[in-house]
Amino acid sequence: MNKVTFPSVAMILLGGTFLSPATLRAQDYPLAPGTSWTYHVHKDVGPLAHFEGEDARLAKDGVVETTLIAHVAGTEDIGGKTYTRVEAMGQGKPASIDWYALTPAGLLHARAVDYIAQSQSDFDPPEMLLSHALAPGESWTWQDRQGVVSSKKTVFAPEQITVPAGSYRAISVRTEMMMPMQISETKFLPMNVTMTQWFTPGVGFVKQDARFEVKGNLLSHNLMTLEKFERAAAAK
Repeated sequence: MNKVTFPSVAMILLGGTFLSPATLRAQDYPLAPGTSWTYHVHKDVGPLAHFEGEDARLAKDGVVETTLIAHVAGTEDIGGKTYTRVEAMGQGKPASIDWYALTPAGLLHARAVDYIAQSQSDFDPPEMLLSHALAPGESWTWQDRQGVVSSKKTVFAPEQITVPAGSYRAISVRTEMMMPMQISETKFLPMNVTMTQWFTPGVGFVKQDARFEVKGNLLSHNLMTLEKFERAAAAK
């Protein structure tokens, strides 16, 4: 992983998954250019942290409430493989870009740019976000080539999720990640990230709940819920 100035956790703004084991197929994921998702975003910080940049401007009483609009913008070659590029806007400004690829093994994530945190993460090797089967109880691990960042993902049973966009039958995947957080030019502290994401076939990501902690102290809590989903014109 390269050029990380602040942890960037993929929001995974695409792709649904299955409620039972099945082969991954591109037509089961809304990857066509023009597909879009609108999310409500809630952010709050712990007593040892504070908002920066655009979040600092939007914060009221230690909380940020905003809207994020993401869309499939096209494809791009990374390391000889074609990845789908998903771009997100917030308050009329670029918020993030993520690159994904469907493979026989599952859904891979190769790169993330977070404009709000002013960071870029290149995942080497690409991290597998969704496995081939996504069977409840299944888990897998990932570690970057430098051995600095590691994660474990665990799949849970399908459940009914209600968000502003409606009620969805979704399967959840919990990520437990350990990564360094830079606090000075030479000093780093280990940061724990716990994130749960809920996916629905043909719709994609409907909810994400993430907590960032250092030594048991909360740094920030981010909650995203789907407000609107629009398929690409050709897919409607």
